[in-house]
Amino acid sequence: MFISTNWLRRHVDLDGVDFHELGLRFTMSVAELEGVHTVGANLATVVVGHVQDVQPIEGKRIRLTTVDTGPHGVRQIVCGAPNVAKDQHVLVALPGTTLGDITIAEAKVGGIASAGMICSESELGLSDEHAGIKVLDEAATPGTPITELWDVADVLFEIDNKSLTHRPDLWGHRGIAREIGALLDRPLKAMAHADVVFTDDAPLTITVDDQDACPRYTATCMSGVQVAPSPMWLRLLLHRVGTRPISNIVDATNFVMLDLGNPLHAFDARELSGSAIVVRRATDRESFTTLDGQEHVLSSDDLLIADATRGVALAGVMGGENSEIRDDTTDIVLEAANFAAAMVRTTAQRHGIRTESSTRFEKSLDPELVEDAARSFIGLVLSLCPDAKVTSRLMDVRKAAAEPTVIELDVAYVEAAIGEPLGEDKIVGILEGLSFGVVRGENGALTVSVPTWRATKDVGIPADLVEEVGRVFGYDNITPRGPQIALERPDRNAVKRFEARARDFLSYSCGLDELQTYSFDSDPLLARIGVQYDARTTLAQPLSAEMPGMRRSLVPNLLGVLEKNFRQFGEIGVYELGRVFHPAQTPAKDTLPEQPKLAGLLIADAQLTDDPDATLFFRAKNIIVGLCGAIERPKITLEKGGVDPVWAHPARQARILLGEQVIGCIAQVHPSTLAALRVHHGAVVAELDLDALRAATEVPTAYTPLPKFPAVFRDFAVVVASDVSAARVRDAIVGADNELISEVSFQSIYTGEGIDEGEKSLAWSVTLRHVD
Repeated sequence: MFISTNWLRRHVDLDGVDFHELGLRFTMSVAELEGVHTVGANLATVVVGHVQDVQPIEGKRIRLTTVDTGPHGVRQIVCGAPNVAKDQHVLVALPGTTLGDITIAEAKVGGIASAGMICSESELGLSDEHAGIKVLDEAATPGTPITELWDVADVLFEIDNKSLTHRPDLWGHRGIAREIGALLDRPLKAMAHADVVFTDDAPLTITVDDQDACPRYTATCMSGVQVAPSPMWLRLLLHRVGTRPISNIVDATNFVMLDLGNPLHAFDARELSGSAIVVRRATDRESFTTLDGQEHVLSSDDLLIADATRGVALAGVMGGENSEIRDDTTDIVLEAANFAAAMVRTTAQRHGIRTESSTRFEKSLDPELVEDAARSFIGLVLSLCPDAKVTSRLMDVRKAAAEPTVIELDVAYVEAAIGEPLGEDKIVGILEGLSFGVVRGENGALTVSVPTWRATKDVGIPADLVEEVGRVFGYDNITPRGPQIALERPDRNAVKRFEARARDFLSYSCGLDELQTYSFDSDPLLARIGVQYDARTTLAQPLSAEMPGMRRSLVPNLLGVLEKNFRQFGEIGVYELGRVFHPAQTPAKDTLPEQPKLAGLLIADAQLTDDPDATLFFRAKNIIVGLCGAIERPKITLEKGGVDPVWAHPARQARILLGEQVIGCIAQVHPSTLAALRVHHGAVVAELDLDALRAATEVPTAYTPLPKFPAVFRDFAVVVASDVSAARVRDAIVGADNELISEVSFQSIYTGEGIDEGEKSLAWSVTLRHVD
């Protein structure tokens, strides 16, 4: 949205203002500006010229003109416009004038010397009209600069609409001027056209069926209007802010909307039948054609402005093609109304119509603004059409006005919240500058009356007034100070600390990468690896059709990571801490699934050559055992067998036990699962219940002094039956002398030449040290 400073001058004195500095203050105090643009400053060397003669140039479409430019002399100018004629008063850009990317210079055009350029409105940036040169309606003295005819030099503030969504009062120039007046400490000028005289006649009956959807509807009749192009000052202002001029009556409605913020609509009175206006809900499947020629099928959710027989406007959105202003219109009916924001927004979205009118109404406009907008339009039309007159009273149907919003405010509260000793006079001055009514009480007590245009979901509590004072005073003027707050030590989150210790061990000590996968299962992945669940928690609105259910295990997603990454990385070590979702044992409508927190890990290494499957299995086992020590929990044991999922190897697998409780499993990935994932090397996965580990009795780490005496290291191997676990062998070694043997570490397993069938060789490293 563009705001013209020339337009703002109609409401507030801007003499001597640095607009770029004002733009910075506006951004800090009101809304962020996208830019401050200077336009028309290049037109100082454009002057009025009188065309004395026009001569055709043989064989060419251009013509040679003789133009009197007053003190700048009589000039020969080549012109290609079809409408140039003798005795016209035109606008001439003298040599040296810059128009867009072109600088006018004395040059030859078609072999003929030309000393200037006769311009169209488009070339001068006055409008989009480019069909011919600009011909002045009234004679003007040759040589008169264009800057003396109209205010062509302007500064535009560009504001992103999103910055004003919460401020319906800022969707017109007067609202912006009110804010700027408060920033500059300059008064707002009185409303123009407030002295319009109405008659006592009421030629129309107005009926509003739904006053919640239309809190206020006014209509005024006028006769004697003459539809014609608007004067240049009006067309120029509209063009500057991006609105295309159409005709004086339509331009007047747009001008008032852009000036005060309240949209208007003018009907051709000839097209309203039955001397009635009815604001009603549309009937289902009712057809209506809007001004843009588009036909819409309405429903009872749409509000329609109708005459006695048919709809003539879609309330708050767009008028109807059947009642638009035409070139021969002489009598009009002005609609100035207020419509419910939600109703306008849903109607505009449903029919795909986005207009300047709907954009404003959906922000919750002030119903009290309606009469000001009507008076402003009527006054403007009376000045544009000398023969026009008002032929009715302001016919007004409205819902009872809301009670005024009054807020009790304490000066000390404002100063404490802002952090500056502003003083009562400063606070009152800022609020009154923003048009708040303020009554002073004793000891800094203020009674503040909120103006109606700020009481539409904007200002309603003392904190809102603190914001008003703070932003106008300037947040950048508040002295930065550190907070003086007594902080208490927060409660220790045992769960977070427990999980952090687990992460530290798995990431830093084991070198694994942490994952965070979706909490949903991928059905195509489950199908490839052959996993089927008898029951699971499904989603009413899944993110994807391929992920309709919550995961019951971390392993499928880990295998999915293996599938995606193993072709790029020959070695993978990953883990995830996350919840799984088991359907409740006694399902009911409002019963939540059980959601235990698990730890899952997967390791794979294509570089291993010496019995890689066994090496990976024991590497994973060591990680799990080490994890229990890192989180200071009792040692776990492994019990072979009992792991059912289809992805688990039938022989190389074990359940993880904490005492007698099964808290997880570890297994080599089944070869058929690896084949389904197109992975050609072995992998091991493990999963254990973190909640069960956290609930176990803590075993604090015992710290002892560093030993004084050196240790003796011995490595040896022992041959045992295949079904003897390494844990049993380790316990036997430690039991030989638990004072002398300080550490026992498993090294490797061997089967093959030299070892009988049904046996295996386990290699160990033993550290011997005695304290004395």
